[in-house]
Order: sequence, then structure tokens, then C-alpha cells
Amino acid sequence: MKSSDKYNQLKTTSLFVLLPMFLLFIACGKTEIMQEMKETTNIKSYVSKGDTMLYGLACDGCSDSVLVFLPDSGGDPINYSILEARLNHQVFGRPRIGDRMAVLVDTANPKALMLAINMEQVNGTWYYEEMPQPRHRTAVPSSNTNEGEQQMREEDRQRRDSFIQTFMVPREYSYTFKRDQTVNTQGGPPRTSSLDRNSPVEYPPIKRYSEWHLCNGKIIFTYSTFPVPGNTDSTLLVNDTAEFVMLRRDTMALRFNDHVQGFKLKPDSVKNQ
Repeated sequence: MKSSDKYNQLKTTSLFVLLPMFLLFIACGKTEIMQEMKETTNIKSYVSKGDTMLYGLACDGCSDSVLVFLPDSGGDPINYSILEARLNHQVFGRPRIGDRMAVLVDTANPKALMLAINMEQVNGTWYYEEMPQPRHRTAVPSSNTNEGEQQMREEDRQRRDSFIQTFMVPREYSYTFKRDQTVNTQGGPPRTSSLDRNSPVEYPPIKRYSEWHLCNGKIIFTYSTFPVPGNTDSTLLVNDTAEFVMLRRDTMALRFNDHVQGFKLKPDSVKNQ
């Protein structure tokens, strides 16, 4: 084969390889989209059974009232109205070009969204602080205490309270949400520590989540637990469901069944995910 034929064949092959990326660049109008596609190529797509959300990328032209959305299913970008959803506080995170988005479409108005979540803004290390609680120790009351004994007990109580105050320090709990939809959990009380068991205070437990994904506008966390106490040979996967209350640049709040938990984003944690 002549060198010119090899060159023409190479050009034809390169054209077929670059054409889809070129079309995507035209569709969304920014080179950041191509970089985003490279980064998300190997990310698993976790779609729960019964999930009606649409997943895709935010494109050029997004505003406070419009989301330009390129769905994963392909085709041209779609202009969705998010004005009503924003008024209903159902837009979580500001769409930026190339950000991965999850949306719920209004069935009554296919061009409007009921809810939009910027999945890119969920990524990062989110933390909160927990205060310990004093361990409850039952005191044996006595009706025959004299004044000297009462004074000694009062002094003992004051010393005990002062001792507890030295232990009343907050402890940081954190969750690192990654683009591959895994979670790293840090913080909480140590699992094995004689010092903590003998401490006059105790910290609340932390759910050690391992995965996260979205489903119908909610965020689902998965963690492992032992189905039978003492049985370390098998584990059971359990899900916790929460709703978004707020998602801003450095603040997030989630509503669980029994409480609302606020989080702060650790600086520079997003670029490491």
C-alpha cells in the first residue's frame, strides 16, 4: 500500500473517531463538555428500578429560569423551564456547563421541570459536628445523709461536672461523595476503644454509608449491617432515604425520617473526587 493511501485511510479513521465528540461540542457549545464526557465515560450508571428521573449534562444557555439539558439517551439538547421548580424550592444546585444533572419532568407540561438536582455539586466531603452526651449513671439516694455528707456529695458533683466539661468537645463526622457513587465515611465513636468506653461522655453513632444514588428526586444511601447479632459471616445491605432541603456551593441540608441534617463542604475537596 502506498504511503498516500495509508494517509487517506488514517484520516478517514480519525474522522469517524472524532465526529461524535465534534457533534457534542456543537450541541453544547463548550469544550468543557468534551472533558466532562471523558471523565464520565467510566462512571457507572446506577438507575434504580422505578426511577423516573432523566440524567444528562447541563449545556450552554442555562439561566435562573431555563435548563439546557443534554440527555444521556442522546439527541439534541432540550430547553426546560425551571422557573416553577425554583419558586417551589425544588432546584438544588446551580447548573453549570458540563455538570451532570438529574431532573424530573412535569408530566402535565413536558417542557417544564418539577425538580432538578446538580449531581456534580453533591460530590465532595461534607461534614458536621456532633456533641457528646454524658453517660447516665444511677445514683443511690439516701434519706439519712447529714449536712457533712451532703456537702461532700455536692463537691463531688461539682468535680464530676467539671471533669465532664473537659470531655464536652465536638467531634467531626464526614461523608465523601464520589462521582462513581461510592461514599467514604469518617468520624463517629471508635469501634473499639477502652478509653472511650470508660469516658464519662459518649458520642452518637454514625451510619457508615458505602454508596449513594438518586431515585425520583430523593437521595438513597446504602450501608452494610449484620442481620444476626454476632454473625460476622454475612452482611445485609440497608438503604436510608433522604430528601434535599438545600444544596448550595458550600452548604447542604438533607431531611431524613426523624431529623434534618445540615452539612458544610470542605474546601478543595471536590477536585479530589
